[in-house]
Amino acid sequence: MKKIILTALVAVASLSANAQVWIGGELGFNYEKVKNVNKETSFTIAPEVGYKLSDKWDIAIGLGFGFENFDPEVGSKIKTTTIGVNPYARYTFAKAGIASFFVDGGFNVAHVTEDHKNVDKVEATTWGIGVQPGVAIALSPKASLVGKLGYLGYQNTSYKDDAKAKVSDFGLGVNGNNISLGFYYAF
Repeated sequence: MKKIILTALVAVASLSANAQVWIGGELGFNYEKVKNVNKETSFTIAPEVGYKLSDKWDIAIGLGFGFENFDPEVGSKIKTTTIGVNPYARYTFAKAGIASFFVDGGFNVAHVTEDHKNVDKVEATTWGIGVQPGVAIALSPKASLVGKLGYLGYQNTSYKDDAKAKVSDFGLGVNGNNISLGFYYAF
């Protein structure tokens, strides 16, 4: 029995010695105006906290807050608020100098509220599962810039209106809307 307890303690100690907690996230801001047609302003903040299990594996959870004002035409305004959570696992599959290449696989869930001027609010719950490739550039042993591009996965949106509409998406998205940049700091 003593050997089993001692082996378990050594295993936990070695796992803890390799583990590292990191924090970080992303900030986003966008303003778009099409002359005499519409304008859109959006802001997002997505803090994250993660735990480095080994050189190859991390686990993390991110929170997302998004706000958008969209004026599709004069006198019309749509305000959208999104609050979500995103637990995921990260697998680092290659390293080259200061660059580490990874793929994040996870699950996300969010609550979305759209407030249309002079119309009732529209609420929806969205969830998805998928993978997202990325690269981390080590600025120092503790600080990194992280970029992600694209998304492959499934997403489902359920509206809470009288029609109880549901929208499902499956696909691969690689475009300017699927690029994110962040900063991480490890303790």
